[in-house]
Amino acid sequence: MLLADDSRNCHHLIPMKFIPALAFLFAITASAKTDWSRFRGPNGSGVADTKGLPTAVTEETTLWKVELGKGWSSPVLWEDKIVVTAETDAGKRAVIMLDAKTGKELWRHEESFAEHKKHNFNSFASSSPFVDAERIYINWSTGTTIQALALDHAGKVLWRNEHVADYIHEHGTGISPIVVDGVVIVRSEFDWQRDGKVYTEDPAQQAWKACIVGLDAKSGKQLWKDDLPNCLNTFSTPVVHVRADGKNEVICTNNASGVMGIDPTTGKKNWQHNPGFTQRSLGSGVLQDGRYFCTFGTGGGVKEFAAIDVSGAEPKPVPFEFSKGLPYVPSPLVMDGLMYLLGDGGILKLVDFKTGKQLYEERLNGSAGSSKFFSSPVAGDGKFYAGSQQGDLIVVKAGPKFEQLSASKLDSPINASPAIGEGRLYVRTEKMLWCIGSGKQPVP
Repeated sequence: MLLADDSRNCHHLIPMKFIPALAFLFAITASAKTDWSRFRGPNGSGVADTKGLPTAVTEETTLWKVELGKGWSSPVLWEDKIVVTAETDAGKRAVIMLDAKTGKELWRHEESFAEHKKHNFNSFASSSPFVDAERIYINWSTGTTIQALALDHAGKVLWRNEHVADYIHEHGTGISPIVVDGVVIVRSEFDWQRDGKVYTEDPAQQAWKACIVGLDAKSGKQLWKDDLPNCLNTFSTPVVHVRADGKNEVICTNNASGVMGIDPTTGKKNWQHNPGFTQRSLGSGVLQDGRYFCTFGTGGGVKEFAAIDVSGAEPKPVPFEFSKGLPYVPSPLVMDGLMYLLGDGGILKLVDFKTGKQLYEERLNGSAGSSKFFSSPVAGDGKFYAGSQQGDLIVVKAGPKFEQLSASKLDSPINASPAIGEGRLYVRTEKMLWCIGSGKQPVP
């Protein structure tokens, strides 16, 4: 083992081909304690390495709360700043930066957009930002177009790509961008018909192809575009996998193409796991110890899942068996070898992540009884946090034995996933952003 003082002198011991992967891992390690810079935090895991998180929302643990416009995008963090998107008026939305210590608004970038078809449960600000040391990256839809832009940390627009891809709306958009190896990954995956029902009568739109696009993070210019078979509208956000050769790949899912490992610099598919999924990829997948797990589903329909070992050159199915209770909208969460599967109807299933063996299946109860969930859960400091559509933040003790610690009523429904900083939790409701800590002490 290298001592901390020796690390600055050991770079010559590391093969050059592994340096990009190590840099990515170091970035994840650093951000785990200080930043939650993308949807669901470090590599989309939903897990933070921090202490002192609260067990309930009380007057004492509520450090501040501020009003926001409507939006289901999740807050992200960079150092002592929060970035979130919101609808601000009819046909207008904004990227907003807040001070994490006080909730004070530091700036907002507002712009107009063309409203379009969406589900009543969706919003026009549902894609979460991605933040790094240089830029804040956004992708969202206007009319039938997917846009992307980058701002600096003072709110100045650095670049804009007005037409990354075409998009046909069934329920609106919601996939969040990620950035890896200097490439912004933007997805536009859709179908123009389902079960014989045509969603667009325009022959030109019926010729549009679903795709994944790689943009240069510095300029926003297209580096590659990978056309895909059209699929049910997809909402899952990718994760990054470090391959055995030290190179990064992006893992994406949809029902028509299945699970794909994609080279972020070229768009080339390294591998594909496609046994014939028939349902929508909505909740985002999780990657832990070389294993990737995700679910597919439809509203009220039978759920499907992918459990694959991606540690080798080709994916290998993992023999999990689930009969019921898989989540459709909430994303899975893995912590300390245990996978938490929160069903939309409030049933929390805990399984061993290596075997799929069920350890418990329990109902989460809100302050007024049973609850429903769209928000993906997060965890840290030995606690599991879930926000309900009834507006409760429910806290469960992590570990193999079920113990619900609290259910705290906030002001309005929670559809966004909370963000975790050092000793504090940021919960976005339909109307507000709450900062919840362990007490009235100053936020670090």
